[in-house]
Amino acid sequence: MIKRTTFSFFSIALACTTIALAQVVPAPTAPAKRPAAPSAPAAPGAPIAPSTAPPAAPAAAPAPATLPKFAAVAFEGAKPSAQELLARHIAVTGGEKAWQAKTMISSKGAIEIPAAGLKGAMDMQAMAPDSIAIAMDIPGMGQSRTGFDGTTGWSIDPMRGPAIMDAKQIADLKRDGNFRRDLELMHNAGNAEVLGLVEFETRPCWQVKIATSAPGATPSNNFYDKETGLMAGMTMMAATPMGEIPVTLLTTEYKDFGDVKLPVRTTTKVMGQMQVMTIDSVTWEGVSAKAFELPPEIAAMKNAAPAAPAAPAAPAAK
Repeated sequence: MIKRTTFSFFSIALACTTIALAQVVPAPTAPAKRPAAPSAPAAPGAPIAPSTAPPAAPAAAPAPATLPKFAAVAFEGAKPSAQELLARHIAVTGGEKAWQAKTMISSKGAIEIPAAGLKGAMDMQAMAPDSIAIAMDIPGMGQSRTGFDGTTGWSIDPMRGPAIMDAKQIADLKRDGNFRRDLELMHNAGNAEVLGLVEFETRPCWQVKIATSAPGATPSNNFYDKETGLMAGMTMMAATPMGEIPVTLLTTEYKDFGDVKLPVRTTTKVMGQMQVMTIDSVTWEGVSAKAFELPPEIAAMKNAAPAAPAAPAAPAAK
């Protein structure tokens, strides 16, 4: 069994995006039905001639959201393999040995949505293989939390209260929340395909399509900087309370934390908004499994799931 050995901040950015959007975008509601006004009795008169105008054409359904496309960039020489790109990324961020020693992480930083004038603190803890707990405090809006214990995904925010994630959202968490995703891909790149060299946010990057083995999750696209080998960003369809939406994440400003290098600035572009997550501090120890226990209100919701109906009693013997 291949060990998963690379931490990714993309799952954090996605989770923070979901939390932040839940607070600034109202949940969809069904339109209220207006009571029909009582009609007055028609005055007697000549019969009304039937209309000869053709019926109005039904409104076109909105086009489904799709991932952005990026312009191709010409290059010389052979196209690198996905495994080569993944191995280079591991090498320039500290190397396989350094990453194998990491089993947990705790980080603190900030989350900002400039267009909405929102800025707050972010605290994240994660543990291999895929447990994660995130808390965000936004002044004037309160605290929001989200978590995943490897089985149950959940969120609690001031707008919607406690909620358990559906199967699609959990599938995406398994896709994006793999604590050690990149090294696993390097060792087993069979699900990765290099699509070509593209201009990704003004930088020539190799685009790698990653097909996921998690049931129900959609593929993602990783972008690796041609010059540095660092992962420059990602695009994917993300399951959120507003439905499935395309998300673009950009990483800049990699810094050393001990013997490994991590991005400290992740910009998320989604639904016409931009969100910026910055990391101020990182530690590689002190995370307890207790951090990923379900909050009482989530545990109560999970335990309140309807029980299976009892089997009908057998007829009494005569």
